Amino acid sequence: TLGWGELQGSTSKSAQDLDVGSNSLRSYLLSVNEHFVLDIQTRSDGSKFAELVLESPLDREQQNTHQVVLTAVDGGSPERSGTAQINITVLDANDNAPVFDQSFYRVRLVENAPKGTVVIKLNASDLDEGPNADITYSFSGHAPIKVRELFSVDSRTGEIRVKGVVDYEKARMHEIYVQAKDKGPSAVAVHCKVLVNILDVNDNLPEVILTSVSTPVQEDAPPGTVIAVISVMDKDSGENGNVDCEIPHHSSEDYFALPVVFEHRQSIAVCFVDINRNTYLLLICPAAFHSTGVWLRLLT
Repeated sequence: TLGWGELQGSTSKSAQDLDVGSNSLRSYLLSVNEHFVLDIQTRSDGSKFAELVLESPLDREQQNTHQVVLTAVDGGSPERSGTAQINITVLDANDNAPVFDQSFYRVRLVENAPKGTVVIKLNASDLDEGPNADITYSFSGHAPIKVRELFSVDSRTGEIRVKGVVDYEKARMHEIYVQAKDKGPSAVAVHCKVLVNILDVNDNLPEVILTSVSTPVQEDAPPGTVIAVISVMDKDSGENGNVDCEIPHHSSEDYFALPVVFEHRQSIAVCFVDINRNTYLLLICPAAFHSTGVWLRLLT
């Protein structure tokens, strides 16, 4: 008959045999396995018991249960034996750190995206179980203050959302550093980097600046006289930052011209005057429906 007993650092199992002498319990045997061995002990009265001792490390993630068979054999003739099946459940230890699907992510986000917009949903997994596999997400210590003002990280889902006003003209790219950490003892944090490229939208009007104005103008000023130097700039990029300037058809287009002197978003307006009346030059930037006027007084 086999019975259980517990000893620190091992599990003991004892057998009882009602026979005496050579017919009593002689030894224990353990089925073949990779992790456990028997340590057979003899008491002062000559009785024996066996301790099941762990010989090689267990990995719950590889195998979470083990079964071995313990056999007790007596010394009689014929030899008689009894068996017991031992079921061993391996408890989890926090021996695995979370792992992100990727260590580096690259995403694109339109500027002025509404608050609450999901930028990306991060995912980390942990081979452990229970609290040892319960992952929380947060900014890592490398995340700049500006990033924390513009974005938020959901500690449970790993979603990065827009929190502030994302402006392409202030920053075309943001680097977000996020960490994942389980809730087990001696937890180790792992990190990933999210690179957010901001896409420009046409949210800026062209700026028209009169850097030089010649007024009044003599009525006999020759064609080619520079009346005003006008600079036009747009903070947007690409096509959104290109501006076209013209003199509208309903104004004095017969008397004025707008030759482009600098291609980098600047124009010089050259005024051709040959009439005896007060007039003005109206500069139009139709790309953003923004205009400005230069008033000229003609002197006789």
